[in-house]
Amino acid sequence: MKNLFTKSLLVATAAATTITLSSFIAKKSTAKTTADSYEISLVNSAQRVSAEGNPSGSVWEWTLRNPNPGNGENGTLQNVSHWSIPLSPDAEAALVSAEYSFDGITWISIPLNIDRDPSIRTCTTTDVLKFDVGTTGTNTNYYRLTFNQEFAVNPYAKSWIKAGARLGCNLYFYTGIGTKLD
Repeated sequence: MKNLFTKSLLVATAAATTITLSSFIAKKSTAKTTADSYEISLVNSAQRVSAEGNPSGSVWEWTLRNPNPGNGENGTLQNVSHWSIPLSPDAEAALVSAEYSFDGITWISIPLNIDRDPSIRTCTTTDVLKFDVGTTGTNTNYYRLTFNQEFAVNPYAKSWIKAGARLGCNLYFYTGIGTKLD
């Protein structure tokens, strides 16, 4: 009887060890790549100065880049269709212009429409300023907002990236516009 108990205990211990160790075996991940893999960087948040030398607002510039373009499978990212940014009421009221550029030199103005973006309605019902120009390959795009007020930097500002059918729309935290400075 004692021998049977010892053998049963050894079998149970071996089974428990096998089950425990098998949980550490690496499995191939098939998870989708998320939009937080895109590179959005604040490159400038400078104070504007009038001809008289007085503060007259601020200019904010970001870059957006797709570091691994592809079809959205196997770790690649689809090109960004557009980038949508919600603004606080103070920022909306102070917004003077919104522009994008493909080279950081030549700027193209966009309308200052802040409204719901139907293409990201599954992500948010927030009104946004939509930069309706996205990425192509690994090329860097530039985005700029000009305000007649100054704002603090918010390291956790929200935005949404829309990228193809496979990735859809995604919430993206970036370094953006915070509260109005007095």
